Amino acid sequence: MNKLDRGMIKWQPFNSVINGKYVINSILKEKAKINKPIISDEEQKLLEEKIIEAYYCQNTVLITYYQNGSLLIIKDKIKKIDKIYKIIYLKSKTLLFNQILGIDLSY
Repeated sequence: MNKLDRGMIKWQPFNSVINGKYVINSILKEKAKINKPIISDEEQKLLEEKIIEAYYCQNTVLITYYQNGSLLIIKDKIKKIDKIYKIIYLKSKTLLFNQILGIDLSY
């Protein structure tokens, strides 16, 4: 190899651009996160009543919940309610009471 040939050195700036892409994507994901909405005590009580009703009627419900900076929606049946630890066991997921923001019983 010739001493004037730079070899792989000439490709190093492009490698740093590729790594920068991951950093930029992680920054954009962080900026897209939202704060958890605040629910009043009255709204919390209504949510708990709807959850209990859905559990005893074995209805499929549409639950809106907060997790890791985003609002998510799941359609499922409530399998079990743990009142001591305030956990709701769905068929496919486990949620805490304080994660739940809304529930729709019409499904």
